[in-house]
Amino acid sequence: ALERASQDQQSVRGWVQPGPSEPPPVPFLGVRKPPRKVCLDRKVLQSNRLLSGGPDEDPIVTDKYRLLRTRILQIMQARGWKSLGITSPSVKAGKTVTSINLALTIARQDDYRVVLVDADIRKPSVAKYMGIEGTAGLPDFLSGKLPVDDVLVEFEDQPRLAVMPGGHNWETGPTPEILKSSLIRDLMKSAWDRDSKTIFLVDLPPVLIGDDVISVAANLDALLIVVDESSTNIDDLKQTVELLSDFNLVGTVMNKSTE
Repeated sequence: ALERASQDQQSVRGWVQPGPSEPPPVPFLGVRKPPRKVCLDRKVLQSNRLLSGGPDEDPIVTDKYRLLRTRILQIMQARGWKSLGITSPSVKAGKTVTSINLALTIARQDDYRVVLVDADIRKPSVAKYMGIEGTAGLPDFLSGKLPVDDVLVEFEDQPRLAVMPGGHNWETGPTPEILKSSLIRDLMKSAWDRDSKTIFLVDLPPVLIGDDVISVAANLDALLIVVDESSTNIDDLKQTVELLSDFNLVGTVMNKSTE
């Protein structure tokens, strides 16, 4: 190897640490055609504990999410952050419901646009919770199978909200390795983020199931942790905070409070 490297006038480092191969072509990130639009079914939202905007919406719950929205936006605006990941130590803490309700609440403000990305590709549920039909989603984009406009969903009655589901059109499910794609970072800087009032919320998997959250968090500005007062183990929470110590944590939401 040394002799060949000398003959070719190449560095030995190139043999023992070869440079990266030619990167694959990056899928077009701009919107080439209008994303598909659907109407949200209030009954579906209510049955899944989501804010429906109807007369049956619990004002106490609504006010809690408004408070969360205000605090989150104040922190992010003060630091110039535009992307927030929502996670939990383990399953069933309510992170997806929190993610969707926070997105819905932010979208109700006239001066903000919010894009909710379902990055829990092991068990994607944002589309199911919101009653969105179709399976194309984030994995299709990250793999280069579909452009972003083919997996983005907008809403007739929520013009400031867009959702990228976590489903896929594959016979076999994607591996978590796909979350390490650099397109996650490109997604946050995509063409439909032209103004400073766009917020990206990313519904992440639970922290303790693998390295999924750490893989994605490297491309996000900050993280929010959701815990369930009755089921989240304190040791799991401590381990979660330790694992995420290198990232910006905006705080913790205590869900399903017994008070």
